[in-house]
Order: sequence, then structure tokens, then C-alpha cells
Amino acid sequence: MTTTYCTKADIDAIWSPSELIGTVDDDSSGTISSVEEAIISRAIERAAGRMNAYLEQRFVVASLAGNAWCRDCNAAIAAYLLSIRKSDEPPAPLAEQHDSYLRDLLEIAAGRLRLPDALPPAETMPTVTNFRIDLASQRRVKPDLSTSTGSNPAASLHRRRSDS
Repeated sequence: MTTTYCTKADIDAIWSPSELIGTVDDDSSGTISSVEEAIISRAIERAAGRMNAYLEQRFVVASLAGNAWCRDCNAAIAAYLLSIRKSDEPPAPLAEQHDSYLRDLLEIAAGRLRLPDALPPAETMPTVTNFRIDLASQRRVKPDLSTSTGSNPAASLHRRRSDS
């Protein structure tokens, strides 16, 4: 199941509810039925899927569930997808938001832009490897895993040695 970040209420906050109804009201009842509600839910999922394709390159997406930027991005992309459901031409403000968020997602995935209010991904956090001297051993300098941070520094040390 796709991790999503917004609800229909978040879409209503950026796009007029009457315009939203116009894009999903297939039975012309003037209200949103359960079938039409499912169209909105599916647009939210599709938008989140598009976002997650970028975000999962650097983050565990489940950890971003409460992120306000992700909520707004998800709502903007979902609104855009709904706006082009019956028309090729989306409203200009929705198209601008959509394009802006996609540019930001590309920059976040590339590591050139920080995701607002999110901790940096673990693999980009600096690590420290402390060493100890063991005069009794043939390999006298050894990583001290009890005082080092990050992933196992000994593993990368062994890889570098075997590469040379």
C-alpha cells in the first residue's frame, strides 16, 4: 500500500470545492458519491506514488507520514491530476504548484535540496571511526566499534583493503 500524506480536506484547502466536484461528479448530482470519493482517494494515492518514487531514494517514506511539506505536495499533485481528469488544460495555479513541487522533488532526490522538517537520511549523516592500538596483534590498528558511530566501520575498512 502506498504511503499517502494528505486527505480530501487538504485538496479543498488549495482548490475550490466546487471545481473539485466538477472534476469528479460523473453522475452530475452536484455532490460526491462514494464512487466519486474513490476517484479522489485514487488521485491522492497516484500523487503519493509519484512523490515516493523520488523520496524513497533518500528517505524511509513511512517516516515522512506527518510531514507538512509532503502533505502540501501530495495535495497539490493530486489536485493537478484531478484537474486534468476531464480536461487537458489544468488551472494555471495548479499547474504552477505541480511543476514547482516536481522540481523540488527532483532536487531532494538528488540531494541538492533539503526536505523541510525532515531529519537527514541516515546514510548522509557523518560517522566517526575510532581506532585502538593492539601491540599483541599482527594487525596493530583496529577499529574500536564500541566508541565509533554509524555503520560498521570495520566492514568498509576490510573492503578498502581487499580493493587495493
